[in-house]
Amino acid sequence: MATSTTSIELPLRTFEDSGAPEGSTDYTTVVIIHGFAWHSGVFKKLMPLAKRANSRIVLLNRRDYPSSDPYTHSELETIRRLSATPPSPGASAETEAFMRDRGREIYDYLVDFVRRERIPPARGNKGGIVIVGWSLGVTFITALLANVAFFPEADVQLSKYVRRVVLYDGSFLCFGDPHPASWWQPLFDETIPENERAARFSVWVGGYFAHGDFLRLGADALEFRNPLPEPTPTATRMTPEELTELTYPAPAEEGGSEGLICQACIAHGTYVKLRESALFPPAPVEGASDWRGAQVRHLWCDRTIWEVPLATKYLIEELDEAKKAGKPLRDFALVRLEGGNHFAHWDMPERLLEVLLADRM
Repeated sequence: MATSTTSIELPLRTFEDSGAPEGSTDYTTVVIIHGFAWHSGVFKKLMPLAKRANSRIVLLNRRDYPSSDPYTHSELETIRRLSATPPSPGASAETEAFMRDRGREIYDYLVDFVRRERIPPARGNKGGIVIVGWSLGVTFITALLANVAFFPEADVQLSKYVRRVVLYDGSFLCFGDPHPASWWQPLFDETIPENERAARFSVWVGGYFAHGDFLRLGADALEFRNPLPEPTPTATRMTPEELTELTYPAPAEEGGSEGLICQACIAHGTYVKLRESALFPPAPVEGASDWRGAQVRHLWCDRTIWEVPLATKYLIEELDEAKKAGKPLRDFALVRLEGGNHFAHWDMPERLLEVLLADRM
């Protein structure tokens, strides 16, 4: 597989690239961004499927993960301070600016990739780029969507390339939604010894859960704790070598960048603002990139952890209210992946790639 050499001055760099399908002039480039503690190597089962699907899969690691730059001391100090600062207009603006910079990093990476690799532009349902953010990676994609209308276009017009943006199995926390009245998650269970919580979380998050009719009954219909006995959780079927290869725990540890960013964005309402701009796009400023024609897709797996179907319920309600009020919406679609858990890219990679590439579901 090819490994791209992203421009040295950019903080984001390609982790792995399947390369262009030989002889194809209309392949689709799928750029995938990982979630919490698992870096983009966790998508490796998609890579051998790319060329026969007339696609090129590019795995991108975020800051603080292998191949991309760590956050600077100044950036870490800023987000550490904001994570501990009481809500205020100033702190809110600073946190939004921090996430705007993260969105701009992805934008600059995509511009650089298009310029260097000369990938096919979008032509109907072929060519172009599909951008995917998984789990916590959803928040970095909404940061891009919320701010792209203010990023100037130069020699590369990304608006001619981006066909679709996929928010893949994002938690309600990624959208700034409120917790239900009662809930459970192993990272926050004080009856579990602190040094065991991360391991418990890794098993729990890859379980298969049988949820009830949550659209009608709400959180009471969700299964919080107990996965089905079969299929067994994804992590339990990985070898110790695979777990070591595909995870990068440092940013997710206490005091690491992932937790600090989440705390700041929740405390200052940033995830709410990013979600709203993802749903209701601002008009681009003169000379900026206009992605209003690109579809945004919320892809949720129906055997995943409870946090994702809860996000789906909130999104459906918000979209319904917006339509009744006549608010202008992006081309926004909700797509259900039947039988999928939070690691559909590992357990059902063929089906997931089919869904990512399908123009309409």
